[in-house]
Amino acid sequence: MEAPVVPSIPYIGHSIQFQNNALNLTKKVQEKYGDVFQISLLNERVLTFLTPEATKEVFLDRNNIFSSKKGWEFSLGKTFENGVMLRDFEDHKYHRSLLQESFRHDAIENYLFLIQGSIDRWLENLNEKKEIFLYSSIKQLMFDISLDLFFQDVNSDDSKLLNKMFSDAISSATSVIRSPLPFTKLKKGLNARKFLLSYFEEKALEVVQKEKNTIFEELVLTNKEISGLSNFEIAEHMIFLLLAAHDTTTITLTNSIYNLAKQPSLINELKNEAENTNYLDISDLKNGLIAESIFKEAIRLYPPVPFSLRCAVEETSIENYRVLKDQYIAVSPLVLHHDARYWSNPDEFDSKRFMDVEKNNESYFPFAGGAHTCLGKFLASYVFKNVVYKFISVFPKFEIKSELNIRPTPIPHPIKDVLLEINS
Repeated sequence: MEAPVVPSIPYIGHSIQFQNNALNLTKKVQEKYGDVFQISLLNERVLTFLTPEATKEVFLDRNNIFSSKKGWEFSLGKTFENGVMLRDFEDHKYHRSLLQESFRHDAIENYLFLIQGSIDRWLENLNEKKEIFLYSSIKQLMFDISLDLFFQDVNSDDSKLLNKMFSDAISSATSVIRSPLPFTKLKKGLNARKFLLSYFEEKALEVVQKEKNTIFEELVLTNKEISGLSNFEIAEHMIFLLLAAHDTTTITLTNSIYNLAKQPSLINELKNEAENTNYLDISDLKNGLIAESIFKEAIRLYPPVPFSLRCAVEETSIENYRVLKDQYIAVSPLVLHHDARYWSNPDEFDSKRFMDVEKNNESYFPFAGGAHTCLGKFLASYVFKNVVYKFISVFPKFEIKSELNIRPTPIPHPIKDVLLEINS
């Protein structure tokens, strides 16, 4: 069976609509054509599946048919080349096994004191202010936490410069112009990649300590012990890991604090939970059920990877639909998470949703799945809980001064930053 082709503008296809609001575009197409269809992105037909069953099949990829590398090269390849998400099958398995060492629960527990330091400095700075732009403030915090987790000793000037480089690299992924012409987003992204590779290679040469106190030291020293990765390859992994570590969690925290401001009773419940939690103990953090439910709800609404792209390396079929060799495929946790067939009031932020009947929903894919499940999903949860617990403990009263409207793709971000009034 062939999936219907959605009419589009030649060459541009649906790219601009997708970039502006992929959720609205996909829902409109879904209403007319059903759960399986072909849209056009950057002059390529993308076979799109919007069912939990197909999503699970693509993520699990039991027969090694769906290439993540070829899928993501489509948008990320030039800027984030050779990141773990842009590797396939046995090559991916090997590189992921090296990176996984840094995200073990016992390793994460050793990093918790670094997280505390970043949050405390952030809160101290907020104490001097009455109003903040929430997203911008949290974005800088998450970047500082990430730098502390990876390097521990990055000065503020380097932090600002690295943040700028990452912003340029990320924005290049949204560029409709895929040629590196001067002053284009892609050109800026490639320049950022060059700078970041050089920076991290230099950092790798500096790691001579025997103790593995940071994620970067863990990666470099583990590499020396058991693998043959070059410093350049380690630098490539660092670019991707730092991207995932800070940018994806920012909107989760922003959306959560924004919605907490609307629910004073929930703040009190959360404050009680925080008072009974040891922030340096993973077991304690795991038991934070209210914070966990809020975290899961926030990433349900805006998953870190709203759409996942793959490319078939051989002809196959999904749900009786023919998939040709070299056919691009998309599945969307974002669309599934907003589907009323699977969720009650799917567009609403329900802080208690995952403490109730929907906690085991089979349509929930916030961290993708299969071999490419997010490496840092547990770390993200612990960072989230630490930030939320500490924020409401210091600022139990805060008030929204503007509305939060989120654009969910390519990485969820606010159309306009939200203003928050805080009182200690």
